[in-house]
Amino acid sequence: MKESPSIIYFGGAFDPIHVGHMEAIKIAREAFPKAQIILVPGAVLPASSGKVKAVETPFVDRVAMAVVACDELPNVDVSSIEEDLPSPNYTYMTLEALVSEYPGSKIAWMLGADQLAEFPRWKNPKRILELASLVVLPRPAMTAGDTFDLSKRVVSSLGFSTSLDSGQMRLDLDGAGSVYVLDRAPASVSSSEVRRLASESLRKIDGLVAASVVDYISDIGLYQDNK
Repeated sequence: MKESPSIIYFGGAFDPIHVGHMEAIKIAREAFPKAQIILVPGAVLPASSGKVKAVETPFVDRVAMAVVACDELPNVDVSSIEEDLPSPNYTYMTLEALVSEYPGSKIAWMLGADQLAEFPRWKNPKRILELASLVVLPRPAMTAGDTFDLSKRVVSSLGFSTSLDSGQMRLDLDGAGSVYVLDRAPASVSSSEVRRLASESLRKIDGLVAASVVDYISDIGLYQDNK
């Protein structure tokens, strides 16, 4: 049996970080109580189509919102490593840099089942799995079992042979990492919807983002020029 990850990286735009992201952290913490969780805001985000996703909010503000949201969470940190990486940056490149930063650590990359479905189209997906395990969050409309079946199909399509532990919802890949399926989905919250609501009134995003993030948005005036 392979070792559980000691560091779980959670990448995304975090524009802004919201309760869905925070629930994902909580679910991962319950599954891996000893692991350090590190959020990795993307500086320039490539899409699976090869195009670059538009992220208008400055990187420094997205990092800062993640920091204030996670400030009081134990063993949760935020990394700005992508600021110094080539642009546009791909996940395998980030992982190569992170492996160099934390040599010898058992690392994993956390993503949602919707992203996993697109994973074979990511840049160098096999390299990602050689560098790290995957921690997969079901989507609200999917069960953990559905997500486990999807994981099997995805890794099989990439040519990996696997050993399965259905009880633990884990796939061990021959010559690579593992795929861990978490037991439940976080709340379905859209960052774009949070931004739209914030542009109308900050009162409308109460409960969708942490109070510290609302304060930051208010202080900086983020999302307020869309009225």
